[in-house]
Amino acid sequence: MKKFKYRLEALLKMKEHFEKEKQKEHALSLQRVRTQENNLSELESEKNQNFMKHRTKLKGSLSVAEMLVYGRYMIKLKRNSFSGEQMLGALRKQEEGKRSELLEATKEKKIQEKLKEKQHEIYIDDLKLLENNENDEIAGNNFRLKNRS
Repeated sequence: MKKFKYRLEALLKMKEHFEKEKQKEHALSLQRVRTQENNLSELESEKNQNFMKHRTKLKGSLSVAEMLVYGRYMIKLKRNSFSGEQMLGALRKQEEGKRSELLEATKEKKIQEKLKEKQHEIYIDDLKLLENNENDEIAGNNFRLKNRS
């Protein structure tokens, strides 16, 4: 009997490739989320540092112009923080979508792997049956030859 060959091997390879692509896309999406989280963390740290710096300056004398500049700067930081939070939400949603796509691709690949495994088991069973039939035929021939003698 010839060697086992899975007739849908090309489809399985395609599913494996598709899964790897989805893994890369998910990793990239996850990296974007982490980067945005780091950016927001740095922005929050900058806000806190400026707040502490301004607080120490309040103990001394401050001009109206300095207070206006500080106020505008803090508003800008809050605006950046707000837009960063919105962007983070969108990136998380995108990452979740990529994770779902990856799970679906993995599921499809596993289905193909199970099918290949089942077909291989059927092949092995057929091979064993063929071997048993050959052994039975050999035993029958040997028995007949013994009885003739």
